[in-house]
Amino acid sequence: MGELNLKECFSKVRQGDKEAFAAIYSDLKQPVYTIVCRIVQSRAMAEDVTQDVFVKLFVSPPDSSVRNLRAWVFRMAHNLAIDALRKEHCTNMDDVVAVAEDQLGKVATRLDIEAAIGRLPWDEREVLSLHLNAELHFNQIATIVGLSLPATYRKYRKAIGSLRELLSGGGL
Repeated sequence: MGELNLKECFSKVRQGDKEAFAAIYSDLKQPVYTIVCRIVQSRAMAEDVTQDVFVKLFVSPPDSSVRNLRAWVFRMAHNLAIDALRKEHCTNMDDVVAVAEDQLGKVATRLDIEAAIGRLPWDEREVLSLHLNAELHFNQIATIVGLSLPATYRKYRKAIGSLRELLSGGGL
């Protein structure tokens, strides 16, 4: 669904159109779930957070002044995923990073792409997922994650390099 169609659907949702919301849900459910899952590293938690995202979107859809609705939705998903991690495991961002880094120490004998992505630091995993799964441009991703455009691109390139190393039998 393009940005114009998304704006039109959200306009209808603000007027109570459930079919328009169903179209938004159908279009964005999988990429939102994938991004959240990569952040929280738990399918069950990702399902809960994804549900929370869409409940919030239905109850309080973005107003018409939002210029990039897809980025806005993914930013909401990002924030809710981080909040879920904090509630589950942590009290601050340093602890979130520590939890993600603990997962890096686990070495599997057979790595597939999902396992390799799961071993990346959460911030690299998030940038990679926003670009590959949500099909967002780096300037949109930079806004969502709160980094500069060059820092976002470097984080993406580092994630790709780490994936190559992991998939060729190396470790992080």
